[in-house]
Order: sequence, then C-alpha cells, then structure tokens
Amino acid sequence: MSGTLFLVPVPIGDGDPRDELAPMVLRTVAGLRDFIVENRRSARRFLSRFMDPAGLDASSLAELSEHTPAAELDALLEPLRAGRDAALVSEAGCPCVADPGSDLVAAAARAGIRVVPLPGPSSIVMALMASGMGGQRFSFLGYLPADPPGRARALRELEARSARDGSTQIFIETPYRSDRMAVSMGEGLGPDTLVCAASGIATAAELVIRGTAGLWRREPPALGKVPTVFLVSAAGAAAILPRPDPRPDRAGTPKHSGDARSGGSRPTGRKVRRPGRG
Repeated sequence: MSGTLFLVPVPIGDGDPRDELAPMVLRTVAGLRDFIVENRRSARRFLSRFMDPAGLDASSLAELSEHTPAAELDALLEPLRAGRDAALVSEAGCPCVADPGSDLVAAAARAGIRVVPLPGPSSIVMALMASGMGGQRFSFLGYLPADPPGRARALRELEARSARDGSTQIFIETPYRSDRMAVSMGEGLGPDTLVCAASGIATAAELVIRGTAGLWRREPPALGKVPTVFLVSAAGAAAILPRPDPRPDRAGTPKHSGDARSGGSRPTGRKVRRPGRG
C-alpha cells in the first residue's frame, strides 16, 4: 500500500510556523521523514522551528523546482511507493499555487497515491480578502508578460474579461518590477477601473493600496521591491473608493479623499505601513 503525499504550506514572510499554521499541520509534518522541497536550506530552516533535531537530521529532503525535468518526478515518488508518507513543502504560502509541485501531484494521482492538502496561508487569497473587490468570481493569471507591449495587451484583455463577467482579475509580478507594473496599470486601464496592490502580505511591512487606474495614472504608488499581488476589477468603483468630501474646495468642486489604503486614506505618493502578523 502506498503512502500519502501531504501538501504542506509555509508561513508568508518570516512568520513563526507555530503562530501561523494549524496545530494539526505541525503534528503531521513533525511525524514525517521524507520531504520534497524547493530549496533544502530554506526548508530545513522552516522545519527546524518545530521539529525535533534528531528527527530532522534523520529526514530526507529531495529538491523539486521549476527546473526539475519531468523524467525525475517518478524518483521523487519512491518513498510513497514504498509505503511511507511524504510531504511536498512550499517555499512560501501554499504548494502548487504560483509554486512548483503541480506536476508531482499529477504524477502521484496517476500512480494512485493519495494526496492531502493541508490548510495554510495564501497571499493570493489574502490579497483578495483585503481588496474589497468581488470574491464570488475571480481568476488568477500568474505573471503577465514582461515586455511593455505584451503587458499592455494583457491588461486590456483582463480588464475586458472583468467587465464582461464581473470577475476580479489577480496576478503577481517579480518584486523589482512592481513599481513598473503599477505605472502600466495606470496608463493602460480605463480611468474608472478598480485597482489594488497588496504588498508584503502577512509581514510587518504589509500595505494594501486601493484606488482607480485614473488615480494611479496621476500618481502611481511606490511599492519598492516587495512581493506584491495585483488585482483589477472593471465591475464598478463605488465599492471600495472613499466617498468624496462634500465640502467644496476653493474652485467649488467637491474634495476627494484620494487613494484608499489599509489604515486610512492618504495620497498615493506616501507609503503607509501597518503592523502585520509577522
């Protein structure tokens, strides 16, 4: 009889596993000795926070990354075929979601090996929760094209899809291109399309910025090189934008409180940080 492949989440950022993961997850992982990980060093650091040192030293950590050839997947399943339980450990967040591992899970399913996902943090879901956008229908798109024409075309397409079916469109970007992506969203989306950047989720540097593409076109947020989840909704801006100040300014037009952020509404040019759980 084959073993069970457990899909093990990892805290986002530098959170303590004992604070962020369910006790059932920690108990399950502590009893295993076969692990499939993206990076041995970071996986050992994660496991050492709650595993017995002798048990960790006796454990096997096999690597699986985006560069692992498909021909090597079968060998990674050997402990399971031998009847031992094993864990697929994410680098951050949940395995197989914007993370290597889907091919291994598919191979395990084909081999008749039981696969059990364990609950844990997902920056994608947490960003959707904090965005104020519709969570009834949404799509995760991974990375958009890096070249400017391809990125602009992808933004127009996801905006049209959102307007057509009322969905929230979610994607991520390499941290060093986050500021560039925010500029592209301001320039390439309709002025009334809702936009959100959820940066540094579940860390002390967590920052959620909500607004419209029109606001970001005038003053794009400065995100820096922090992992960020981007969200777009063309379903209407009334849901998450701050209400205009009814008091007229000197020109006789109502004041607008600007960009909506966690912790208050402030101009987009200034960062507002609030403590996270990390």
